[in-house]
Amino acid sequence: MDMGEAMDIDEMSPALMRQLGRLRLNDANHISTREERPRLEDHRGVEQSQSVDSIFSPSSPAPHITTTDGWITAHFNQSTATLPNVEGFTRYWRPSFSPNHGQNQSQSSTVNFVLPTTQWIAINRGSSSSLSSTPRIPELKAAFDALASRHRINGHLTLTVSTLDELAYQYHVLSGKWMIFANRDTIDALWRDVVQMVCMYRKRGTAKVSVNEDDRDNRVICVYVENFADVEEVRGLREDLRTVVGVKKKIPFKMDAYTHMGIYTGNQWGIPPTRWFE
Repeated sequence: MDMGEAMDIDEMSPALMRQLGRLRLNDANHISTREERPRLEDHRGVEQSQSVDSIFSPSSPAPHITTTDGWITAHFNQSTATLPNVEGFTRYWRPSFSPNHGQNQSQSSTVNFVLPTTQWIAINRGSSSSLSSTPRIPELKAAFDALASRHRINGHLTLTVSTLDELAYQYHVLSGKWMIFANRDTIDALWRDVVQMVCMYRKRGTAKVSVNEDDRDNRVICVYVENFADVEEVRGLREDLRTVVGVKKKIPFKMDAYTHMGIYTGNQWGIPPTRWFE
């Protein structure tokens, strides 16, 4: 995957703010009990006698697992974010899965609960943010379109990075993510380390990893912040990815507002599709 493709990864997935509503990542109390456990009979190659509960540590509560709309999500909290539970989740739901290649050959003896229809595996460790405003996405798009229609007319540059920041803040579309790219051979171990960092080291946040990328070897991990304007949080997350997970290479940070505004690689306005690249 080249950098051009990398910047457009949001074309393959719904934006985070829509997912927050659908998956209820910030409100585990509203998770339906009917969704707490996957239906194992739907998973190819899984023994009918295999219990999902047996994956997790018997000494602590198990995280809620939801499987809906092509997403598999583990909802962790202070009680369930234990090392055995994290290892159990990442061992049995592995992003290296490919419908055409079957299970990862290096771990062929381990059952994988990922379905051929799975698009994302995600985790939610809760929020430390006090943000309560609802994103006003239609208004954001309308304001952007108005500015775009006047861009470069009579020499005026109506679309700048600072202007887009102001729009995102004004309409409360504040979330964004650091994006880490890896191939199928290394993605499982990298995802495990990211999940452990979010759940046990930072003890807050959400992350997701792509699955079944049209049978391509590359995968992407997105690790989110709720407010791009909180630069200390943004930079702190990047530093933890560097020092705790070991992601030393430069990686992009993309605002979800850019996705809603249609800002991708090679856009007609010449705007960089990522906010930071560090």
